Amino acid sequence: MSTRHLVRLALLVTLVFGAQARFLPYLPGDPALAHAVQAMAPGTAWVAPLVGTASAPFKYGLMAIAVLGAWRLAGLRAALVVIAAIALEQTLGEASKGLFGRPRPSRALVAVMGNPSGLSFPSTFMTLYAVTVGALVVLAWRQRPSPLRSGIIAAGLVVLVAAACARIVPGAHWPSDTIGTVAICLSWLAVGFSAAGVPAR
Repeated sequence: MSTRHLVRLALLVTLVFGAQARFLPYLPGDPALAHAVQAMAPGTAWVAPLVGTASAPFKYGLMAIAVLGAWRLAGLRAALVVIAAIALEQTLGEASKGLFGRPRPSRALVAVMGNPSGLSFPSTFMTLYAVTVGALVVLAWRQRPSPLRSGIIAAGLVVLVAAACARIVPGAHWPSDTIGTVAICLSWLAVGFSAAGVPAR
């Protein structure tokens, strides 16, 4: 797919998920899906340690794995795109919530742990995981079929799902917050890799 087509796709994804977050406090299926995820979760003791990986010093490990992994998979240009994506996420991720103004999930609709503050979309926890783990999934997707490619994609998707659950289980985000955040980030990462001339091998 050409860069032009990827830009159009990324714009569409951004508009669709951005509009639902801007104009709806949650999607109709969000409460039911959140309840299902909370019911299936093996307790909540695992949530805080996983969420803690998005804070220093652990987040720097995620960033290093992403940059080095991108370099190993697709070369210097891919690593530079990941560095730029991480810099944008760290600079603008939290500030971008003001564009949408979506409130956190309500205790009247789902179980909520503690007192989450701030706004709900995008999930900055998910933006970090999208530009690190998600970047490796996008790069692997562009590779020729191989056991390594399949392993990176499978492992990356498992990590992204676990990260999303870590925000849904405590009631900090709606499922559509996590899905929309990842979809937007991955679509623009695909644009970045294509525009930078990262080869699809």
